Amino acid sequence: MRERLLESLLFFLERPSVIGEEKALCDDLEARIRESPGWEVQRISNNLMVRRPEPDASRQKVVFAGHLDTVPQPDEPIEVRVEGDRVYGRGASDMKAGDAVMLALLEDVDWGAARFEPMFVFYEREEGPYAENGLEAVFAGSPWVLEADLAIVPEPTDGALEVGSVGTAQIEVTFRGKSSHAARPWQGENAITKAGAFLAMLHERPAEEVMVEGLPFYEVLTPTTARGGRAKNVVPDSFWINVNHRFAPGKDIEDVRRLFDDLLGDEATYEVPDFAPSGSVDLDNPLLRELISTGLEVRPKQAWTDVARFTERGVAAVNFGPGSPSQAHQDAEHAELPLLEACYGRLEKFVG
Repeated sequence: MRERLLESLLFFLERPSVIGEEKALCDDLEARIRESPGWEVQRISNNLMVRRPEPDASRQKVVFAGHLDTVPQPDEPIEVRVEGDRVYGRGASDMKAGDAVMLALLEDVDWGAARFEPMFVFYEREEGPYAENGLEAVFAGSPWVLEADLAIVPEPTDGALEVGSVGTAQIEVTFRGKSSHAARPWQGENAITKAGAFLAMLHERPAEEVMVEGLPFYEVLTPTTARGGRAKNVVPDSFWINVNHRFAPGKDIEDVRRLFDDLLGDEATYEVPDFAPSGSVDLDNPLLRELISTGLEVRPKQAWTDVARFTERGVAAVNFGPGSPSQAHQDAEHAELPLLEACYGRLEKFVG
């Protein structure tokens, strides 16, 4: 099985698929799946939706969903290579190791005799803006995907089960002042120093623990970029700060707006140009409980993933994958073959 999973992982790694450049990999993957008997393949752009031609309506449905794209290569591209148990390559952990497990399940499990009706989704543009994610086209063009009783998204989790998903919002805060000559600052109002108290508050503000169904999620406010000023001898009349806010499951954009209304008052204005909803914690879902009962460690997902897209549409979803979060986007990104074996074995037993 290790050799089988290695072949599957190398299939993905040897076909670069930086976000926006997934077509070649999608083409080859589509051709490979079409050669496997017993599958119906639909394609929208560089998204593949796979199911059996005659689904058994009496069986519960499980969908596996993995993104094909990766972040760009580092300045020194990662050579695809195998060193002992480690397999190196861009996207090895995030998330081609998960894609490899999905492909092995698709090709090797006897789905006619399995307990569940399977669906597989390989999609594009997960690493980019929320609105450009390929799953939106999948849901619109193949709505049967959303008939699943459970969605398993094999993002990197080190083989643990990660439930829920913190939401994320980008908040653009603008402090306004008045220009004047830098030699006579009292004739103006410095927008940068006006923002000082707000920035100091963010610097000192601790992460806030929020318990959801017994699991701790952490809400944070992180300033990530800033700009202001027109010239070195002019008092700046505006200062712009981007704040990335991560918030617990169960909160929405109105909660974000209330928070920033309270934090800023009349001192500054703000906009929310990018918002991704949190993912619910569905520990009461019977299939999820069954998966947990196999002995998996259960953790909260302190990040945003496409679990949130499924749960927003009423499909219980979870992250469970063989990649390592600590390797995601790293300059020497790799995956560990024993984790692929463990993840595959757990899922094979669950569906069989």
